[in-house]
Amino acid sequence: MRADRLGAVLDAPGPESAGRYHRPGQPALYVTRHADWATIALGVYLHEDGEARMAVPLEIGPARLVDQRDPDTCRALGIDAADSALSWRAALAAGEEPPSWRAADAARAAGADGIVDPSRGIEGGWHAVLFRWNVPGAPSVRVTASPEPCDYAAARARWPSPAGWVPPQERVGR
Repeated sequence: MRADRLGAVLDAPGPESAGRYHRPGQPALYVTRHADWATIALGVYLHEDGEARMAVPLEIGPARLVDQRDPDTCRALGIDAADSALSWRAALAAGEEPPSWRAADAARAAGADGIVDPSRGIEGGWHAVLFRWNVPGAPSVRVTASPEPCDYAAARARWPSPAGWVPPQERVGR
């Protein structure tokens, strides 16, 4: 999270905001298991704009998530998990719908609270996106500790990269 937006950590994105798993105007809360994983996931943005980012420790109540690492679940919902790994930003720039939005649509239609996204930059890592939180019937989410500064170089040194991974500084502008 950008350091200047810490007070809005649990707010839904603004109406103009789009992301890998949310269309403009859709609620989405991007979370992950480790502060380092968040830092690595934000790597391309850190290299693009150089703005300070913070990892905010959260506690998340029970949630029903569609796990894209499970081929049977993906098949049952018509999700091609490989499509979710494609650049959502490149698709938008080309005037196309990001394929990952279709995966999120399928998870939402199935009544899931969110979706698990295998990490492209961390061997064995994963992230999740909640589509709803802190409303009746949804998972509860609360901040549990003070934010930690994102240190990309330190995080990258602690977690192995998958084969074929491209560093953020080489992806900027793609």
